[in-house]
Amino acid sequence: MRAGPLRHCCMRRGYIEGKDALGQPTKTWGDLGKLWAEINIPSGRMYEAASQMQVQVSAEINIRYRKDVVAGQHLVHDGISYEIVAPLATNQRDMLKLMCKTVKPK
Repeated sequence: MRAGPLRHCCMRRGYIEGKDALGQPTKTWGDLGKLWAEINIPSGRMYEAASQMQVQVSAEINIRYRKDVVAGQHLVHDGISYEIVAPLATNQRDMLKLMCKTVKPK
């Protein structure tokens, strides 16, 4: 994959497993690292929920292939948080196409 289209620097966020002071396993939401991506916004929609208008934007985000990107993680770019719905790998395993939706940041 050529580096030219990957012009958006994003922060990948997800759950980090650790241990508390008593040695019990914990999961906290945190940064998993930066990556370069190409963000395409093909569609959006407005809907009413709880008597308020809501806006949801669907995005296709292309990144270099990684094994550690899973559904449920977030990519944050310019204050906008995208939840990864489905990471789809190409046949050559050189790129991941992330099907995402905008969400409120955690």
